[in-house]
Amino acid sequence: MFAFQKWSSLVIMRRYMKRFMHLVDGLPKLGGVMRTKYNQYDSVIRPMKRYLEERGVQFELGKEVVDIDFNLSYDKKTATILHLQNKTEIVLKENDFVFFTNGSITESSDNGTWDNPAKLKGLDESGSWKLWKKIAKKDDSFGNPNPFCDNIDLQKWYSFTVTMKDSTFLDYMENLSGNVDGTGGLVTLTDSNWLMSIVIARQPHFPNQPKDVKIFWGYGLYPDRKGNYINKTMAQCSGAELLEELYYHLKIQELMKAVTKAGKVNCIPVSMPFIDSLFMPYNIGDRPDVIPNGSTNFAFLGQFAEAPKDCVFTVEYSVRTAQMAVYGLFDTNKEVHPMYESTHNPKYLLSALMAISR
Repeated sequence: MFAFQKWSSLVIMRRYMKRFMHLVDGLPKLGGVMRTKYNQYDSVIRPMKRYLEERGVQFELGKEVVDIDFNLSYDKKTATILHLQNKTEIVLKENDFVFFTNGSITESSDNGTWDNPAKLKGLDESGSWKLWKKIAKKDDSFGNPNPFCDNIDLQKWYSFTVTMKDSTFLDYMENLSGNVDGTGGLVTLTDSNWLMSIVIARQPHFPNQPKDVKIFWGYGLYPDRKGNYINKTMAQCSGAELLEELYYHLKIQELMKAVTKAGKVNCIPVSMPFIDSLFMPYNIGDRPDVIPNGSTNFAFLGQFAEAPKDCVFTVEYSVRTAQMAVYGLFDTNKEVHPMYESTHNPKYLLSALMAISR
C-alpha cells in the first residue's frame, strides 16, 4: 500500500505491521492518520524555522558540503573539517558539532511542464548521496549508502501536481467518494497500468492560496509501463497527457474538456529517482547508528540513520533520530520519546486479524 514494491524490504514491512498494529483496521481509509492544516512545509517547517531563528539559529543556503574530514582513532571519531563546493573550508573547533542528514528521497528530482515530461536524473546531480558515499569509505560505522541509491530503476516514482482555477474536478471526486477534500485517503485506480493514485488535500493547501484555486497531487508506482489510454510510459508523459490518462480512468474526459480548453488547469510532472530508497532491502550496519560508536561531535539524522523498531517514511522517525542525536551528544537530562507499542494488545491484534481477513 502506498509505496511498497514486491522487491521492498520485508524487514521494513514487518516493522510497519508491528509499529502500527492499532491502525490496521483503518488502513482502507487511512483512518487514524493525522494531517496538517496546510501543506507540511507551511505547517511544520516554516514555524520550526521561525522558532529557531528567534533563538539565534542561522540558516545558510547554497553552501553545499562535499566532503568531511575526520580524526579517527581506535576509540574516538571526531569531525575536523567541512569542505564546501566552492573549495572553501570550515575548520571545526572544540565546541562545534556536525549533524548530517545522510541520504535524501527527494534529491535529483526534476519538474516537467504541461507540454514536456520530467527528466530522470540520478547520483551525478545529487549532493547528500555523494557526500555519504565519500565518508562511508572512511569508516565502517558510517554505514553503506549503496543499497539505498544504486538501483534507481527499482526506487523511482513519477508524481504530478495539479492546479485548477475551477472546482469541477474536486466537486466530482467529492460526489464519487463521499469525502470532502482533506478527509479521505488515497484514491487508487486499481485498473491503471501505472497503478496511479491521487490525493486531494484539504483546501486551501497553502495559506495564500486564492479561493478559486484547487490543488491535488498524484503519483504512479510503475512509470515504465504504457498507459491504458495514452500510448506512452508515464515517464514519457507531459502534464497534459498525465491528466488525460487520469480522466480516462475516471470516465470524465468530456466533463473536463471545457476546463482544459479555458486554460484553467495546469499539471506538473515530477521525476523522483530516490523516492523509494528507504524501502530497499539492506543489511545490518547499512543504516549507521545515529551516533557512531566513539563519536565526539558527529551524528547522523533522518530516514537513513538507524532508529530501532521505528518506521521510516514518517515524521516521527526523523524527530526520533534528532532526539537521539541531541540527547546523546549533550547533557540535557532528557530521554527520547518512547514509541507506542500495540503489538501485544489483544484488542488490536484481534481487530487487525479481522481487518486482514475481510
